[in-house]
Amino acid sequence: MKNGRGLLSLFFIFLAGPVCYVSAALRRYELNIGYSLLNPDCHDTLFPSLLVNNQFPGPTIRVVKGDDVEIVVRNQITAMNVTTSIHFHGIRQYGTVDSDGVPDVTQSAIGPGETFTYRFRVINQSGTFFYHAHVGMQDDTVQGPFIVHDSLDSWPREGDEMSEGIYTYDGERTLQISEWWRELFTDREDYYMSSRFTFDKGANSILLNGRTVHQDYFTRSNGGGPTSECPGYSTIDVEPNKTYRLRIIGAMTFRTLGLAIGGHNMTVIEADGQLTKPYETDWLEIGPGQRFSVLIHTHSEVNGGALFPIATSYRWRNRSKGLYTENGFGYLRYKKGAAAACVCQEMCYNSTVFKPVQPDKGTHLPTFPSENKPGWQWPDIMPLTEDTDTALLLAAPAHRTIKLRTTAVRQPNNQTRYMMNGRHPVARVRPVLTDMMEGVYSAGAIRTIDPDGYAVESGTYPIQFGEVVDIVLQNVQDGPNCLIHPWHTHGHSHYHLASGEGEYEEEIHGNIRSFPSPLFRDVSMVYPSEKGLNNGCGWSKIRLVADNPGFWALHCHITAHMMQGKMVVLEESPELIEATKLYA
Repeated sequence: MKNGRGLLSLFFIFLAGPVCYVSAALRRYELNIGYSLLNPDCHDTLFPSLLVNNQFPGPTIRVVKGDDVEIVVRNQITAMNVTTSIHFHGIRQYGTVDSDGVPDVTQSAIGPGETFTYRFRVINQSGTFFYHAHVGMQDDTVQGPFIVHDSLDSWPREGDEMSEGIYTYDGERTLQISEWWRELFTDREDYYMSSRFTFDKGANSILLNGRTVHQDYFTRSNGGGPTSECPGYSTIDVEPNKTYRLRIIGAMTFRTLGLAIGGHNMTVIEADGQLTKPYETDWLEIGPGQRFSVLIHTHSEVNGGALFPIATSYRWRNRSKGLYTENGFGYLRYKKGAAAACVCQEMCYNSTVFKPVQPDKGTHLPTFPSENKPGWQWPDIMPLTEDTDTALLLAAPAHRTIKLRTTAVRQPNNQTRYMMNGRHPVARVRPVLTDMMEGVYSAGAIRTIDPDGYAVESGTYPIQFGEVVDIVLQNVQDGPNCLIHPWHTHGHSHYHLASGEGEYEEEIHGNIRSFPSPLFRDVSMVYPSEKGLNNGCGWSKIRLVADNPGFWALHCHITAHMMQGKMVVLEESPELIEATKLYA
């Protein structure tokens, strides 16, 4: 398995290696997308996979709020002849829409042997983010942490306490959750896009920081121990009597999971880049694309080497409700001295331990609720600060409401596609941003605008700079079950105003507010419910402020669903793109 000690290049600041502390206004990185064999779950076969800088997960990128960032991405997948791109998930890209990384929307995909330079400034954002591929199913393995520090006070350094907002802590760790399919990613793409597709297939394994031990290993190896290809479970190494900030990244591409740590509660302090008031919980619900920071207070008297299991459970799955995943486990490991003194995860060298986690054989694990609760604990999690302007924004009516109703349809060729408000997915010849900037169509031209706000010629939903826009995301039951869907907004964070059952009707539900103090996030869930009118089975309403001219994807963050068409493009005052462009 390719877990190096940091092959991330930061020109003229540092060359290579797991460096945590550095200060600069312009940070330059290289991400080389290549191809190798991977076996992250102790299988007896290596599988061809795409890696970033020969690592999985990819190397951590750290910046400070206000920094200019330049990231050179090289497509080195020449043998497979596939294109790629990188999206910096949650970064709003003010004035740099061309660096959002969405093929056919903001750029052409990077061809084999080609290079693309993403350049942007991190404006008024800090917190836990990540980067991932935005082509096909490549984001299963092309993914890595992207950490934005509010200031150098929160940048990890040896011997110093760190702080952000009202919070102080002794060190920070990163836990990236992902899924692993024992298939070539192109075969998975073909399955979802062809007539062979029948249902969403779950992953073979749930990985924590890129590793796990699949349950069949213990049978296949007759209870054997670790090997070079199976070093064990990932560990989060800590010292006793310390406080750690644990950054948790939901880099899954399909499942919504629960996460808990044996013997330790967690204090939520950040969600999707917004600091929160301290909220204590014994488990988290994490959907694809969502992120948290939690504080963990370690015990004062624990023997060195003590292990506390980190466990995951399936949430909103129609079978095995509330049960543990088959193998999504790791350990919080107490160590003393230099062995645990690494101040950030990339300095801990991907430590592992081989101690079988087998729930059916008496392994003591943290527990999860057996039943799912729509909205999890979100109504009780508040932003750290609440200002008058935000309160007025949330209390006032929106300028407009756009309702997006998504329906999975079996087409005459037996391929499955998602219809958005009854329309087939838009097939674009080249990026809509390019078409607009080169005058293929003009924002000021007379266009056909359908009653739901859709512009027919451009295949977009135009919104105007300065508008307050509510978007209703409507679930529809197409098969035997209604499913949960995580929706991600590019170019904006949003406020999750309300959720409800059945079909959204403006006259009935327009004034409902499910969340008294909604957070400013970029991923919100649409929870399933019993069927209502027209097979509607649950909805969420989000609010965004149009403050960022550009073309912005809005899509389900279950990658296969996005590929099958569960995505729209918001066209936001493109006539202002040139005037608001950050770089010449």
